[in-house]
Amino acid sequence: MGAGGPMENISQELQQRQQELILLQRQQQELEQRKRQLEELNTRRNELTHGQREIRERLLRAIVILERAEGQSRKEVEQMHETRQTFSEQLAEINAIDPSEWSPSSIEEELSRALAKVDQAQAVYTQSRAKLDALRGRDLEPAEGGEEGASSGASGGAHDSFTDNFLRGLAFNLPLIAALLLGWILLRLLK
Repeated sequence: MGAGGPMENISQELQQRQQELILLQRQQQELEQRKRQLEELNTRRNELTHGQREIRERLLRAIVILERAEGQSRKEVEQMHETRQTFSEQLAEINAIDPSEWSPSSIEEELSRALAKVDQAQAVYTQSRAKLDALRGRDLEPAEGGEEGASSGASGGAHDSFTDNFLRGLAFNLPLIAALLLGWILLRLLK
């Protein structure tokens, strides 16, 4: 039995080394598979980080834009509310003018007061309309061209010409001009 012993030991050791090699190959495959999983997880984590950063920036930008638009819309709605109230008050004043109730002796005075109210209502309308137009960037009453006038007004803002700004300034000051003119006319009539 002594002669077969070393050969058997070599065979057993070879077999043992082959099993160890098979086990190491399995472990290597498992490690490579785990490495691929970790690389995939790392790639997905990087995608998440990049996607998160990108959408965060987009959402923040959108929120800022929407907050500005919301504030502008609030201003516009407040201006519309105030203008509607002013128009209602002016309409009530105009509707209250009834020439049939004037006495013949004070007809000239009543007519002057009524004309002053009509002129004031016209000035308030023009001024308020100009404010709304400037705030909204378009005309309350579009020009004869219809869509063409509204679209050119809507693009407003930084591209306004000197003439546009001059006309807006004139519209804002029109009530003052009308009041001075009316005062001058009344002064001339009363002399």
